[in-house]
Amino acid sequence: MLTKIAIAAPLVLALSVAAASAQTFPGNRAAGMAGAFVAVADDATAVFWNPAGVASGSIVSAVVDIGAARLPIDGPQAQSMQRDTTAFVGLAATALGAAYYRRGTYGSVTVEPAVTGPQSREDLRRSVQAVTTSTAGVSLVHSLHEHLVIGATPKFVHGAEGYTVDVDAGAMWWIDRVRVGVVARNLTRPSFAKGTAGRSQSDEIELDREVTVGAAWGSGWTGISRVIVSVDADVTSRAALSGDRRDVAAGVETWWRGQRLGLRGGLRRSTIGDARAAFAAGISAGLRPGMLLEAHVMRGDSDARSWGVGARMSF
Repeated sequence: MLTKIAIAAPLVLALSVAAASAQTFPGNRAAGMAGAFVAVADDATAVFWNPAGVASGSIVSAVVDIGAARLPIDGPQAQSMQRDTTAFVGLAATALGAAYYRRGTYGSVTVEPAVTGPQSREDLRRSVQAVTTSTAGVSLVHSLHEHLVIGATPKFVHGAEGYTVDVDAGAMWWIDRVRVGVVARNLTRPSFAKGTAGRSQSDEIELDREVTVGAAWGSGWTGISRVIVSVDADVTSRAALSGDRRDVAAGVETWWRGQRLGLRGGLRRSTIGDARAAFAAGISAGLRPGMLLEAHVMRGDSDARSWGVGARMSF
């Protein structure tokens, strides 16, 4: 059995910092497909999307993305918006990878006493608050079979005013033109201190576990696919300012002009509570074979609005 190791470490990237963030999706390619990427995950962003995907991509893949997400300052129906910066920097090869990503998500704080104010939602003695995390990790990928790979990513996470260690895990199975993947994030339910003085358990923001399954069809796998269609579904629910949500997402990617122009789009919505749908679109333009400029935009529900630009190289 073949064991491949991908090492992800922090890279220095200067970015502006804001106090709040929406749920964001690393990588312009994945975000342009509305986050339906767990079973695709064949570039450097696999460090986040599915560790097992590190073994299924190009010999070398490098991704650099920056962007921003927008979130209502005074609740999901507010007109005033606040911006937060997002980023992904990654490199993946046959036996080596490096990645750093900064993203927005939501965490829960025990309400004792009740917490009110902007950037929070009270729910059954729980306050849901936005938090921006910066993450680096180490991915270990192991082939169980010719068509089945598992992976785990111990990771170092900085959020709010604290640091912690966590782990993600994933698996990917493929045969012919079909792939099936599963990923579990935040397995230790990492938490971050809200302040440094008089800390207690109720002073910490805790991230929910996230388990997502996905399936994808590609017209040309295991090589280059002109068309990819993918669907992801959350197994667990996650917190958001507008109420807990459990999403299903669908995306499509298509390539033209000899792999020099890529177009993609997607839709995601919650299957619990209100639909809170979000639509995404993305584009890739080739500078030369294997070198692409990429961008995405996502609109719709306030918890998922974002845009980004970046570059990707693969061969």
